[in-house]
Amino acid sequence: MGSVEHVTYHDPGSGFSVLRFAPETGYDPPQRRELFASNTYTAVGHAPEVLPGMRATLTGHWDDHRTHGLQFRFEALEPLNPVDERGLERYLASKAFPGIGETLAKRIVAKLGTEALDRIQEDPTLLHGIRGLKPNVASDLTEAVRSQLSAHRTRAYLRGLGLGPMTAQAVLARLGPDCQPRLERDPYLLATVPGVGFATADAAAREAGLAIDDERRLAAGLHFALSSASKEGHTCLSPAVLFAQATQLLGTQAEPGALRAALERLVDDDSLVVDDLAPGGLTEDGEPGPVGDERVYLPWLFASERGLARNLAQLLTADDVPALSDPRLFERAEAAAEIELHESQREALRNLLATPVGLLTGGPGVGKTTLVRLVANIAEDAGSTILLASPTGRAAKRLAEATGRPASTIHRMLRYDPETSGFAHGPDKPLDAGLVLVDEISMLDVVLAHHLVKAIRPPTRLVLVGDPDLLPSVGAGAVLADLIDSGTVPVSRLSHIYRQSESSLIVANAHRILAGELPELPGRGVRDADFYLFPADDPAQAAKLLVDVVTRRIPETFGHRWDTDVQVIAPMYRGECGVDNLNELLREALGVGGREVTRGNRTWRVGDRVIHVRNDYEKQVFNGDMGFIASISADGEVTVRFPEQDVVYAGSELSDLHPAFAITVHRSQGGEFPVVVVPLVTQHFMMLQRNLLYTAITRARQLVVLVGSRQALQMAVDNVRTRDRVSGLRERLERLCPRREHAE
Repeated sequence: MGSVEHVTYHDPGSGFSVLRFAPETGYDPPQRRELFASNTYTAVGHAPEVLPGMRATLTGHWDDHRTHGLQFRFEALEPLNPVDERGLERYLASKAFPGIGETLAKRIVAKLGTEALDRIQEDPTLLHGIRGLKPNVASDLTEAVRSQLSAHRTRAYLRGLGLGPMTAQAVLARLGPDCQPRLERDPYLLATVPGVGFATADAAAREAGLAIDDERRLAAGLHFALSSASKEGHTCLSPAVLFAQATQLLGTQAEPGALRAALERLVDDDSLVVDDLAPGGLTEDGEPGPVGDERVYLPWLFASERGLARNLAQLLTADDVPALSDPRLFERAEAAAEIELHESQREALRNLLATPVGLLTGGPGVGKTTLVRLVANIAEDAGSTILLASPTGRAAKRLAEATGRPASTIHRMLRYDPETSGFAHGPDKPLDAGLVLVDEISMLDVVLAHHLVKAIRPPTRLVLVGDPDLLPSVGAGAVLADLIDSGTVPVSRLSHIYRQSESSLIVANAHRILAGELPELPGRGVRDADFYLFPADDPAQAAKLLVDVVTRRIPETFGHRWDTDVQVIAPMYRGECGVDNLNELLREALGVGGREVTRGNRTWRVGDRVIHVRNDYEKQVFNGDMGFIASISADGEVTVRFPEQDVVYAGSELSDLHPAFAITVHRSQGGEFPVVVVPLVTQHFMMLQRNLLYTAITRARQLVVLVGSRQALQMAVDNVRTRDRVSGLRERLERLCPRREHAE
């Protein structure tokens, strides 16, 4: 127990804090008394909020750090009200109470004493007459004091429920400082807080005496099970499947009638939506009709899926989108590009420009990029304004390179506003273009697809491009698969591999893998191929071999710089050949010295290869952008050198960066690299799937190297049991639009 004398460092994002802490009288440090001559010591740990002058209890252990010496590593920091005048003055002068500086703080304490906080809360009029304290500042002070005291009481209550300091802070941020009465009525509100989970909420509820068959428990189990399913890509579940998954989560066999009653309660509270997808199950105005094929949705996913289907149907049935099928435009574009199209490509081109919505699909080497460029050329030649976009920044850069025109992320095209989490473009302000072309739509989830399509109105033409054999989107939905399977969207599917790609083992092996065949490998001693396998059965041996292949063999044989040209793409984070371990091994192999900075449990070093993991429109850096740490300042600011610019990260902004010597297959989507190295070990059996391997190797432009066991490679090629995503988009489109024939 003591007070915070100085906050050396505090990261608001992670809560990581370095403090100088003064113990109260009577504390006897366990060792090295000379360190405590000033009656302060260093304390390190995670806390949601730390202010100079704050009185607190620290719980943890002493640690003799190899660099920083003896320090107290705390697991919990419990704020307490200050008890002496000096501590209270410093606390009132802190940023917790805006407008109260040191002078006013001293005057308040002089008038109200050490019980000032409690007295202000009980009778704010006691602040009247304090010289220099303006009425509006006094009012703000009263509200801040009440909020702080309420938060202290609530934190104590949450600690009693077994929550740690950062989890308690997340609860306060989500439910507010006065959430205790709400949680006492329904402890399962905790399960709605990101990072808390059902198990924690369930333990708190059991502590509060709720029975295992309490309807609040059943409702929370249903909601959490559906939320978990959405994180696995499902937009909805049937009631039977939802009941089964909730029962497994609850650990008890609930009566179907009780679960149905809990579901109805959630529907009445607008927490879930039950919809009928049977043919004719929706009335003309979209309301549920007779019970048939029921599905249960989270409200935001229901709104996105239904809205996407309706807006697509409006585009598909529009009759005011004139076809751009003038043969002269086609001939002129073909001649200007100095190419001769295959008849299947010409047919695809005609189809894409003859309908309001067109979808172009196909694997590597079949000419999608050529057609995308020609679509843009022909539309522009016909006088249309063109907008080009992709789901990620990296994919948008590839699209710009392919077409020779500006391209952006979908978020940027729609003008995303991070403050409102909304888009400027929508039904009331549609995109102003004759043609909108969106590439890499395998990454498009149902929510972003909904926002995209509702911002397009006839006569704007929409062209979608994607490979259905790649991994699906990270977010919920199976948009590309549903568009194809519904038969309502005109699809041009390219399958012919063109001459310039026939000599490439990368292209040939990608198609072999899709056909369930093992990749073809070059003969022993062949050094001019573009696809290799380095065998290693043991995961630790494979990791060691991979580092040697990446850092020595590829540079020596092929002349590629491994720290810039070679990308390791792994199926999983864990294990010897997982992303986390490989990042550490490759980082040590790089061996760049210099200044380091630690934030939370991650240390950054000059030379580290990094990837930015969210769209930051203020910094103009986007999800998937990759660079390296160029410098670290004395105060811990990290400068990352991206291809287009240098970007500075400070404090909690570092959470936007992940190590990138190795990345997951999902992180690699939308990108392309000169060289791709893929570890394949049976240890990763859960993720060894055909579409995952296909996605990884098609990220390479010039060279693919597999490192691992032939058994793991066979497992990946054989495994087509990818988990189907549950979605209602196909059924909705089938109901709203006529089926069409696909063009091959």
